Amino acid sequence: MSYQDIRSTFKLIRGGLSETACDSPKEFVSASITDTRLMGVVGMCVHWKLTENSGLTDLHQFFYFDAEETGFETYKSVLGNGSPEDAKEISDIENYMLGGLGGKKVSLTEKEARFMLQSYVDLNIRSNLPLPEDKDEYNFMLTPRVILTDAEEYVLMCKQCPVLDSPYQVINYFLMRCIGKDFGAAKFLTKGYVRTNLFPKHKGATLLRNVIEESPDTVSGYNTDYHVTDDDKDFATFDTFKSYLCDSLIEYDGKYFLLITQISLDRLKVVKYEKVSEFQVTPAEASMMTTKAEFITVTDLVPGAPKFDRSSTQLASKAMITDYENGRLFMIFQPHNDHVKKQTYLLNDDVLGVYYILEDNQLILSSYNLPDIRRMEIDLASSPMAPYIVPVSKYEFKDPVLFDFINSSFDDFEDFVAAIAKPPTKHT
Repeated sequence: MSYQDIRSTFKLIRGGLSETACDSPKEFVSASITDTRLMGVVGMCVHWKLTENSGLTDLHQFFYFDAEETGFETYKSVLGNGSPEDAKEISDIENYMLGGLGGKKVSLTEKEARFMLQSYVDLNIRSNLPLPEDKDEYNFMLTPRVILTDAEEYVLMCKQCPVLDSPYQVINYFLMRCIGKDFGAAKFLTKGYVRTNLFPKHKGATLLRNVIEESPDTVSGYNTDYHVTDDDKDFATFDTFKSYLCDSLIEYDGKYFLLITQISLDRLKVVKYEKVSEFQVTPAEASMMTTKAEFITVTDLVPGAPKFDRSSTQLASKAMITDYENGRLFMIFQPHNDHVKKQTYLLNDDVLGVYYILEDNQLILSSYNLPDIRRMEIDLASSPMAPYIVPVSKYEFKDPVLFDFINSSFDDFEDFVAAIAKPPTKHT
């Protein structure tokens, strides 16, 4: 999954001009990283003490790394003194940069944190990608060069990955990494030699949907086979081998392809990856494969209501915010990546729901299932906004319509629904 929209134009550094983070000696306090590497992105937080500063004594750094496309993409920092105001700023940045990743934070050593940054800076340089602004604040972490042993690199990779506990989870992560041309992470999920680049003619792509079916291991391929050993026979471990057929819908450059592959697992490790077939599909066909129901609740804010923003509800506090011509969208992600464990994986199943506030104070709630739209309604009803909310209507649509409304010329959702509900005009 890509999170390129996780950007911000604000800079959260306060204090006098006499004290900066650049020149002061620093003492490492703590660091953490999200266990979301198999999704293609991770967020890292580092805390330093500025030992010679008298007022601004703490530097909190936040890094966003994308292994597929943009490398070291985003950097933010808070320079302060441990005040409650600092704590709020730190929380705001963490929610903004990490809230959509769906992972947990795992502790890092200083050596590991430096290695992570140096690795992604190297990636940007190799790929001719620009580095984020304020390099003078994180430049000190680039020297001296950190070298990890193979064992240390493995431990660091394990920290970046979630606990794997289902075959579907392993297969979906593996296909995401292979299709995104992130072969290093894909090989973390393999046992023995497994060829990962089965589709070299395709660019790095996004996995939109994957359907997994258990199957006999009968499909021939040109990948290296896993041969049963005497140990397998003696200890009956061959019974742990299972094969699965996968129908994977991918997209890049506005083009859609369906890739059919067979994957064999030994317990929770990939031991064989075979190409069965591939063909291009139309955007309409791709849309049919990924469509789902949408539940929408429409409300109005009474005159004089507070502005709806990130602080309005608990769920909105961790939302990814996007501005549109007639309103502002708050996209809320699930706090986990359990959608990767499903037999049918869909890219946007990590979305819990959306708040969309229009300029005229119409507030729309949207989700793809009933439990989550109920959760959003409860979130709004239990928030400080509750006294200002007037319920208007509720809808269940066979196909998603909210983004059609957002990109339309309508500024009232009820008018939009009335328009799309009318039969088309007959032409003579």
